[in-house]
Amino acid sequence: MKLITKNKYINDKKYINILNRILEEKNIITVYQPIISLKDGQIYGFEALTRIFDKTQKVNIEHIFKIADKMNKLWELETLCRKNALKNAKKIKPEMKLFLNVNPNIIHDKNFKNGFTKNRLIKYGLDFLDIVFEITERNAIIDMEAFLGSIDHYKKEEFKIAIDDVGSGYSGLNTINNVRPDLIKIDMNLIRNIDKDELKQHLCKAMVDFGKNTGIKVIVEGIETKEELQTLIKMDVEFGQGYFLGTPQETFESIEPEKIKLIKKYKKIVKKVYCT
Repeated sequence: MKLITKNKYINDKKYINILNRILEEKNIITVYQPIISLKDGQIYGFEALTRIFDKTQKVNIEHIFKIADKMNKLWELETLCRKNALKNAKKIKPEMKLFLNVNPNIIHDKNFKNGFTKNRLIKYGLDFLDIVFEITERNAIIDMEAFLGSIDHYKKEEFKIAIDDVGSGYSGLNTINNVRPDLIKIDMNLIRNIDKDELKQHLCKAMVDFGKNTGIKVIVEGIETKEELQTLIKMDVEFGQGYFLGTPQETFESIEPEKIKLIKKYKKIVKKVYCT
């Protein structure tokens, strides 16, 4: 038991050193993964993701965020990631959405609000109408009243709100009900092998129908096979994201023509089945 505790301390100390180096040297890379319309294969937007650039070893970004939270440096790390994502997003095509991951416990911070004024975004060459705050619930929301107040503020400013990882962790029905988001993203664990799992299909279809009835756009995450893609198109899912459709890149890459053809092919088959 003592040995495990000692090893954990050594490991955490190592990650603390890595975190401090990241913040000092700003050695992060922002990559962008496309979110695709499963109606016609066109790109709806991109999610900005952070990768750690460390020549000495591979680093788990989730663990770094946890360490930053413990060390009270989460704001500093999130700010670095966000600034980098916005700075590099100048080349995104007009009207394409930019999804930015946001911890729910910092969205009501005064400094965060100052960073997302319309003038600040114009400076980056971005339209505030195309910014989507993707609320990541790695942790429970500490101050729900302040959080919901901030959500209302951003909605009035015409920013879009998405709830991430629906079906996993804290992203439950209560959060959707309280936030009333513009979009929800279904967790990849519900999508994995969905073509072989009837229960997952029913769960996902219920969320798709919910989205249609409430005007909330539904995005499924983690599409990794053509069988998963075909099943989701059959279920009339509106948007998809995953390595099968497009991997995260430092530039805003177009979707492969073959994938567009595949989406249109599956969509045509579905329409033919329902019309006959």
